[in-house]
Amino acid sequence: MRVAKSVMVAGLLTQGVMGAPNVLFIAVDDLNTEVGFLGDAHAKTPNMDRLAEQSVVFRRAYCQSPICGPSRNSLLTGRYPHHTGLYSLDPMFRDVEALEDVVSLPQHFRKNGYWSATVGKIYHSKPDPESFDTNHGWMGAFGPFPEKTIHLDSELPVHPYYDWGAFLEDEETADYKVAQSACGFIEKAAKTDQPFFISVGFFRPHCPMYAPQKWFDLHPLEDIVPLPDQSADLKDIPAYGKKLIRYFGRQDYNRFLRENNRAASFLQAYRACVSFTDHCIGQVLDALEKSGQADNTIVVLFGDHGVQNGKKNLWYKRTLWEASTQVPLLIKPAGNSVLQTVQTPVGLIDIYPTLCELAGLEQPAGLEGTSLAGLMRGEKQVRAPVLSVFGPDNFALRSDRWRYIRYADGAEELYDHRNDPDERTNLALNPENASVLDEFRPQVPKHSEPFAPGSSGLGSGAFPGK
Repeated sequence: MRVAKSVMVAGLLTQGVMGAPNVLFIAVDDLNTEVGFLGDAHAKTPNMDRLAEQSVVFRRAYCQSPICGPSRNSLLTGRYPHHTGLYSLDPMFRDVEALEDVVSLPQHFRKNGYWSATVGKIYHSKPDPESFDTNHGWMGAFGPFPEKTIHLDSELPVHPYYDWGAFLEDEETADYKVAQSACGFIEKAAKTDQPFFISVGFFRPHCPMYAPQKWFDLHPLEDIVPLPDQSADLKDIPAYGKKLIRYFGRQDYNRFLRENNRAASFLQAYRACVSFTDHCIGQVLDALEKSGQADNTIVVLFGDHGVQNGKKNLWYKRTLWEASTQVPLLIKPAGNSVLQTVQTPVGLIDIYPTLCELAGLEQPAGLEGTSLAGLMRGEKQVRAPVLSVFGPDNFALRSDRWRYIRYADGAEELYDHRNDPDERTNLALNPENASVLDEFRPQVPKHSEPFAPGSSGLGSGAFPGK
C-alpha cells in the first residue's frame, strides 16, 4: 500500500506541462471500495493500483446519492439532488425544464475549446448532445445475456439482471468495446493541437455480473468467505429507514443466496467483474501512455456509488450507509508530482470545481461542490461533512469520525467510525451522544425539492414508483 506524502511540486496542479491539460474521465458503475489501492486484500486491480501510484488517492470519498441516475446527475451538474429534485434513475437533468440550461461538466470544457468525446455509461439514461462532439454509445451496455440465467432460479421473483456467472469472451463484452473505442479517441486526439475531455464509462461490476471465465479463475471460490448473517443488526435501525430501502422485501434475495450457498459465488462474480474492468481500464491507460499525452493529462477515476455485498444482509446499493455511499476516487494531475493520500471526507460533487481549477477554467455559476485542488496540494482544510441524499428529506452526513443519518420522519442514526467502522451500533438514542447530535442536526438541509417531473426508478418503499 502506498505511503502518504504531504508535499506536491508547486505549480503543476493548475496547468499541464505542455499547455492546457487534457482530461481523461473514467466512471465505473457500482464500484465500491474493494480495490487494491484502498487496501482490500482480495482485490486484483493492478491497473487501477498503478494509476493510484501516480494520483492523489481520496480514501474517504462519497457519492451524493446511492443510485446511478441521481449520482451521475449530481456530479455532472455540480448540484445536489435535493436542490434539483433528481432523486431517481430518470429523468436526466436536461429533460427537466428548470434544469435544461444547466452547463454540465464535459459541456463546460467543450465550451472552452476542448474536444469532448464519450463512450459507455456516463449519464444514466442517455447521452447529452450538448456535452459531446463525438458519442460512440453504450456498445451493448449490460448485455448480451445467456439464453438461461446462470445462478438465479425461476422461483426467485427478481429480474434476470440480478444474475451472475462466467459468460462470454473479453472481445464480446461491452466493456472491452468501450475500452477499444476510448483508445481510438486518445490516438485521434493526440494527433491534434486541441485539448481533449474524453469520458469513458464502464458497466461492470454492475449487475448482471457476467465476465469471462478467466477473470473468475483469478478469484477461486474456495478462497471466498462471505460475511456471516447480520440479522442482529436490524434491532436499532428505525422503521422508516427499513421502509425507505425496502429492507424486508430485499431479504428474499439475501435468503436465496444464503440458503442455497451462493453468497460466495456472488462475491466471486463481483470480484471477477472488477478485475475484468480493471483490465479494460489498463488498456485505456496504456493508450494514453503510448500517445505521448500522459504527462499533460488529468485522469479522474471514480465509482458512482458503492454496494452492500452482504453488509446488513443486503447485496446491492440504495442505502445511506457507508457501504452504499463510499466510493473510490483517484485524481492524477497533469505533470510530475509528489503525491499524497487524502483522508479528509470529500464528495463526488467536488469533481466539477476541482477539474475547473486544475485546468485553469472559471467555474460556471451554480456549482455546489468545493474544489479539491487545495487538498491535493497538501493544504489543511476544514470542510463540512459530506452530504448524501436518498429521496426527499433523507440525508446522511459523513465527517471524519461520524456518520449521521436523518430520515424524512425525523428518525436518526449515528455511527462512530473510530470504534464501529461496520456501523453495527446506532448511537442516536444514547444520551451520551447528545452533543454530537446537536452538532449535526443544524447541518441537515431544511428543504428538499419535490421529485422532478418524469421521475421514476427510485425503488423505495417510502416513495414507490419514484
